[in-house]
Amino acid sequence: MAMQPAVPRRGGSPRTQTEADMPRDKLLIVDDDPENREMLADIFSGEYTVELARNGAEALEIARKTAPDLVLLDIVMPGMDGFQTCFKLRQDKNTQNIPIIFLTSKNEPESETFGLELGAEDFVIKPFNKDVLMARVKRRVSQPTTVQVSDETTIGDAVVQWQRQEVLIGDERVPLTAKEMAMLRLFVENPGRVLTRETILDRVWSERYITDRTIDSHVKELRKKIPPLVKLLKTVYGSGYRLDL
Repeated sequence: MAMQPAVPRRGGSPRTQTEADMPRDKLLIVDDDPENREMLADIFSGEYTVELARNGAEALEIARKTAPDLVLLDIVMPGMDGFQTCFKLRQDKNTQNIPIIFLTSKNEPESETFGLELGAEDFVIKPFNKDVLMARVKRRVSQPTTVQVSDETTIGDAVVQWQRQEVLIGDERVPLTAKEMAMLRLFVENPGRVLTRETILDRVWSERYITDRTIDSHVKELRKKIPPLVKLLKTVYGSGYRLDL
């Protein structure tokens, strides 16, 4: 399957030799519409090395070979749509930690919720303000690299089985909700790092009406379902929570 080459810098003043030699973050843009790909390439090629994919299958191939720092992913595409592509990226150990931002005209709350629960970091609706989109991409790319999570994670005497969406404690299997799994995964990917309630809201919830109390109640449930978290998942007063693994 043919790949489209990286897009060169367009417009603006030429980069100096020092700037040209600096490594640039890689952005993979996935959209079946050639005009959209061209428009997005124009926006981002000044600051990023841009790769273009015309469909989900091509995006998977490029992502596995080039390990982009972020994927900007359309949803409505023929064949493998954006949701399926996101799911497959999250299932592959080589691509599962790449940040994904959905960029789509699908403006239904259920689509946004589904996309975020699949593992995407953000959801941007078309038409969009290009400065806002650039700011969102920059924020995701600049976030610290998370720890790679395998199929199972051991927390004390509990084993989290991510694919089964449950925790094994001895012979007992404890099911977790999608939100509990998403929150737990966020903590496991960021061990020893204080995660503010704002960060947790941003990464786990898309609903705008969620309050700090909702986060606290989910933490309480996680500690109840996974007893080792009572000691390991610390409350950092005035800030948020920290998982000490």
